[in-house]
Amino acid sequence: MATLMLLGGSNCQLSAARTAKAMGHRLILADYLPNPPAAALCDRHERVSTFDTEACIRAARSHRIDGVFTVGTDQPVYTAARVAKALELPSPITVETALRATNKRAMKEAFRREGVPHAPFAYLRRGQGEEALAGLTPPLVIKPLDSQGQRGVFRVTTARQALERLEETLSFSREDAALVETFYPSDEVTLSAWAHHGRVYPLMLTDRQLLNDPVHIGVCAAHRYPSIHAPQAAEINRIAWDVARALGAMEGPLYIQLLIGARGVWVNEAACRLGGAFEDVIIPHLTGFDMLRAVIGEALGQPVPTDALERPQAAAPGFQASVQMLFCKPGTVAAYTAVKELLTLPGVLAAGYNYPVGARLSAMENATARFGHCVLTTDRGDMDARVRALYRALRIEDARGDNLAIPRTYDGEGLSDA
Repeated sequence: MATLMLLGGSNCQLSAARTAKAMGHRLILADYLPNPPAAALCDRHERVSTFDTEACIRAARSHRIDGVFTVGTDQPVYTAARVAKALELPSPITVETALRATNKRAMKEAFRREGVPHAPFAYLRRGQGEEALAGLTPPLVIKPLDSQGQRGVFRVTTARQALERLEETLSFSREDAALVETFYPSDEVTLSAWAHHGRVYPLMLTDRQLLNDPVHIGVCAAHRYPSIHAPQAAEINRIAWDVARALGAMEGPLYIQLLIGARGVWVNEAACRLGGAFEDVIIPHLTGFDMLRAVIGEALGQPVPTDALERPQAAAPGFQASVQMLFCKPGTVAAYTAVKELLTLPGVLAAGYNYPVGARLSAMENATARFGHCVLTTDRGDMDARVRALYRALRIEDARGDNLAIPRTYDGEGLSDA
């Protein structure tokens, strides 16, 4: 039995905690919240922020951990690499690679240096004027260099508006500058892949279906498999190798967000982690490769079984998957459908809620507004019917009995009547 530290204990880390315990390990959770969902599964809960590398290092030393890992979240990837280096523990990536995968300044400079296609960009600091963005063609996107969950990300139509948004964007950052990019009209896709011994193995390409908001952009409402852009998989896979080389990520998980529009395939951002849309639930069904066990094994310096990478199982011809993020209208939650009821619906593999009864739900401005999630699969090609059945069953009610849940279809359209 080894002692592992898991950075982050939200719903998207629950499967990681369950898997680590099923493998027989002692598990230490680092999460600043008093009662995160994964805490009940762990042997100890250290209330430290996963952004606070020194506090995590101290906690790791006190428990004499054998390995450290995270899944489904960006910034703790850097913390994990720092903890591993400080305690001389195994890590699939270096601290330098982790920085490139979590700080957009380091990431974009690496992309530019290695020729990875990306949107034109500049940096904007306090005290600068519109001239700092003179090389960019509006509309623009301003975002923090080191945040996550679409916090502080805004689409603006002029350089002046970017200046007006700067303070709000920097409020979500520890940096003194923000990233400003030319907005690229495009579809978004995500590639989940695994790097091993200098090769990149693509595992799953999904459409990233976004909320329709002209200002608060990039907030994901659902993931859809198979992607409508699957015919471009060869080009996307070539770009994935370029991304891995640029980051220096030659071992471990890769999660790449790409933009596909009239000017081709561009990389939005990339991470050295499992995705936060419960890819760890779907990918084993699709390929036979258990990414969670591989991540945990790498954290302990164990070899990764490569059979499922070299010879992935063939998915059924009618295989489809959908991850619904369950957004709601603003209001106060008085009651909701029990998760155990959702798990009885056809094709539902996993589900969970992020908010309790009594929670006040705010406007949908970033990913923290997600009420919960539901992961569905089918081998019959009938995913649209299954998603509609989900929203017929799902009720998130206010005190008047009105349903706050916002229904959607498998194709990503909103519904007035599920």
